[in-house]
Amino acid sequence: MAASSVGFYRPELDVLRFLAFLLVFLFHGLDVPDGLLSSLRISGALGVCLFFLLSSYLITELLEREKKQSGAIHLKAFYIRRGLRIWPLYLTVLIADYLFPHRLHPGVFSTSRLVAFLLIAGNWYVAHHGFTFTMSTPLWSIPVEEQFYILWPSVRKYLHRSGSIIFSIAMFFIAYIALAWLCHIGADVTTSIWVNSFVQFQFFSTGAILALALRGRAPNLHPFLRIVLFLAGLSTLVLAQHIFQIKESLAAGAFHLIAPGYLCANIGCILLFFSFLGESRLGKLKPLVYLGKISFGLYVFHWMMIEVAGRALRPRFINPQTARTTANAMELALAFVLTVLIASLSYRFFEAPILRFKKRFEFVRTRSI
Repeated sequence: MAASSVGFYRPELDVLRFLAFLLVFLFHGLDVPDGLLSSLRISGALGVCLFFLLSSYLITELLEREKKQSGAIHLKAFYIRRGLRIWPLYLTVLIADYLFPHRLHPGVFSTSRLVAFLLIAGNWYVAHHGFTFTMSTPLWSIPVEEQFYILWPSVRKYLHRSGSIIFSIAMFFIAYIALAWLCHIGADVTTSIWVNSFVQFQFFSTGAILALALRGRAPNLHPFLRIVLFLAGLSTLVLAQHIFQIKESLAAGAFHLIAPGYLCANIGCILLFFSFLGESRLGKLKPLVYLGKISFGLYVFHWMMIEVAGRALRPRFINPQTARTTANAMELALAFVLTVLIASLSYRFFEAPILRFKKRFEFVRTRSI
């Protein structure tokens, strides 16, 4: 099958992908004292939510264009494309994480955990058993995405636009019903609530609604307004953690706090999205566009590179007299360089050849590999 000559690619959204990764990277890598600085760090975890919203917007927009240009949404082709983009690297890291720690430290990454992740239920396993801090720790978000995309393409194929919007709105409200129930049973904020698919589906719903509402258009905003939206978006994400503690809290979730907290997170993601969408000048920042293009690899590898950098520097170059912030900056710098290096190599020699095959199943031409 051949892709249509009419393509869809917004390079400025690749820059936004990189920003989402950078937020998560700083969340995992920064070492700061408690207080506002700690809230700033923890709010970086909401970069995952920004990933979810952006992913849903882009996939929905592509489905809309496919339906318009070819007359239908081709589910088989969608799932082949999705599988070829996500699963090769996902499976490689999962199996490597299972085999190596399993030999060195039995029980760290159990067989049952591996099976759960292979069955795209890894986040539910984490919700019940907690995180295992190994190289695949960030991969809990992949099953959440896959669970949503099992549903969404069929919804969009078989329901009219209005029905799809109603479905998206319903999923948004289901997220808050799930939040109410989880808070009622005293669920842990960091695990049970944070990794819950229904809670996170609200960001996919928001991305889908944005795509359906915008109909391929992008706002033409003054640069000053974009800066205001950008700063407001980041501030709203920080507010979601600093005031409402939606990601990390010493107490079980309280609905009167966590519900407005997640709403703040959603609003913050929307503000960031509009601060980037349609800003063509950002698309000319080639290094940032490239980092956005390899952002999946950056996300997959960053946790292990933070660990590698810490183990490499602490015993050799960071002595007790080294200032805490200086030591952390050295670790972060090395971890970032290593992450970009390994993600670039992964993209060039592992992901890109598979993506070339994926192009055969595209109905709408997207960015070049």
